Amino acid sequence: MKRLREIPGKILLVLILTGFAIQLSAQELENDFQSRTSVKLSYKPLKKVKLNFTPELRFNDNLKFDQYLFEGEIIYKPIKLISVGTSYRFTGNKTGSGDYENRNKYALFIEAEKKLKRFTPSLKMSYTNFAGDDDENSHFLRYKASVDYNICKSKFTPEISVEAFHNLSENELYKMRYSAGLNYKLFKNNSIVIDYKLDYYMQEYRNKHIVSIGYKIKF
Repeated sequence: MKRLREIPGKILLVLILTGFAIQLSAQELENDFQSRTSVKLSYKPLKKVKLNFTPELRFNDNLKFDQYLFEGEIIYKPIKLISVGTSYRFTGNKTGSGDYENRNKYALFIEAEKKLKRFTPSLKMSYTNFAGDDDENSHFLRYKASVDYNICKSKFTPEISVEAFHNLSENELYKMRYSAGLNYKLFKNNSIVIDYKLDYYMQEYRNKHIVSIGYKIKF
């Protein structure tokens, strides 16, 4: 009986120590926040070719304008399940002096996608010279797995994904990106997309939280 009476005290001690550990961990972990807004324009000049153009604005954790970018993308679908493509991105990063530092970024990618009833899983591998951060002179392989679900008689399409960023320059896993989003179809060829991304850095003790809202138009 005496040992039974000691159990609540031991449990309380464990909870207190766990709380202290979580608090210390939270103090050491750096969390960055970013918000983004974009418009994506898509056009198919040919049956197997699609062109995308996306202007985007990014804001820091104080909701102050931090970066702009323009991205162009060409996608070619040689067979039913496979797509290959390339993209070019022009970015302007705001410096501490208030000026903008311009950078040129590119990517080559291949993607496999197949509809399975209402699910559409996909696998994508990209070679890029950027990882979405302010890195320079680095080359990455990005491996992404995603799946979306077409809800019956609904304008909402949820999607989840996970992506690994492999830094080829350092030969190490740079970060993981976990994403969950929701696409809402307004009317024919027009939709709004809202998503949340968590960037988990493997070589640094920090995370980045990204909230995005975008508008998609297909011509």
